[in-house]
Amino acid sequence: MDRLGTVIEAKGDAAVVRMQRHLSCENCGRCGGILGGEDRRQLVVEVLNPVKAGAGQRVLIESDDRRVLFVSFMLYIVPLTGLVAGLLLGLNLAPRLGLGGGRELAAAGLGFALMALVFLGIRAWDRRVRHSAKYKPVITAVVAEKGE
Repeated sequence: MDRLGTVIEAKGDAAVVRMQRHLSCENCGRCGGILGGEDRRQLVVEVLNPVKAGAGQRVLIESDDRRVLFVSFMLYIVPLTGLVAGLLLGLNLAPRLGLGGGRELAAAGLGFALMALVFLGIRAWDRRVRHSAKYKPVITAVVAEKGE
């Protein structure tokens, strides 16, 4: 996945880059969208900077599509799977624990508890891989401005 951005600050082998939100999410309104200010429509991320781009330069940023899909899977599908597994487990365990009348409530409680445990696991995984170069986008080129 290729994106354009502007380097805000160069920090050794890394850089802080301001990127415009992708067209598919730019106007949804969830986090600013068309009603939000300019600061809400832009992302600020830290990326690897092997080309040594400096502050103010427009750059092309690449991220591995497989890694982006994997992280999306971890953040959306895995917790949803935990919720569904907890619901099904709760529905099956409630009668055995003598919770016949509160079966659905027990299932919902176990579903949300299991989903929370999955989120805690994802958070621990995130702390471990946060600074890994494997999951960071990379500046691949400095892009000339239109007037240059």
